[in-house]
Amino acid sequence: MKKTSVLYFVFALFVALSSYLSAFAQTPSPTSDPVEYIVEDIQGANVQVMEENSKTWDPAQEGQVLETGDEIRVGDNSEATLTLQSDTQVHLSANSDLKVGQIEPNQDNGFFSRLVVLAGTILSDVKKNLMESHSSFEVEAGGVVCGVRGTAFEVSNNNGDVETATHEGQVATSVGNETHLVSAGNASSFHMGHFRGMRRLRPEEIDRFKRWRAFRATVLNKRMQRIRAIRAGRRAAWVRRHGRSPNQIKRRENFRRRMRRRNF
Repeated sequence: MKKTSVLYFVFALFVALSSYLSAFAQTPSPTSDPVEYIVEDIQGANVQVMEENSKTWDPAQEGQVLETGDEIRVGDNSEATLTLQSDTQVHLSANSDLKVGQIEPNQDNGFFSRLVVLAGTILSDVKKNLMESHSSFEVEAGGVVCGVRGTAFEVSNNNGDVETATHEGQVATSVGNETHLVSAGNASSFHMGHFRGMRRLRPEEIDRFKRWRAFRATVLNKRMQRIRAIRAGRRAAWVRRHGRSPNQIKRRENFRRRMRRRNF
């Protein structure tokens, strides 16, 4: 091989490697992502958010950040998807109302999340191995608390009639001291906080989950594009419309105080 050919090969290899490293650097890292919910995707024109420090409903926007105490409501012919870091998504069906009961990092570089389903149906596609990342994910509906360690499941709340449909993994549903494990392919039901029984998933529920899984790649791609645009200065990060409530400020300060004590 001639010397010029060798130099050309080395130069081409260098360019390819540089491009790869540049793309890798722009890819969001799960460990460095902030612990917050993002309104990543909106389908339809009837999605609203009420921030904790507000008494009004405002139109939701893609890229909007939801913190503890915020509420998102999805109306007719609309859907919305939230993301939490890189590999947890929460999909809200039409006519659903969801409140962020709590979302915050913990002292072990993980997070604690509790969502409250006030009405309608949400599908949570939760990152695997939450135990390894020292994280906890819970969904509450009508007094029923669903705890997972990495799974995909739906929770619906229809005026106190609560159902949990598990598509992957296992969900622990608890009311008081009573706990029922709902494995993949099954659903549990509660009425006003009382356990009613188990059943197999219906074909339409399985099909709905398959459609979600096919759509999930679109949501993840939107997320990657949004983060890259912010890092490149082509897009501004979300700024809360109504600021933070005293409770939110206090929670953030308490967490910073705990982290400072931990680091000493």
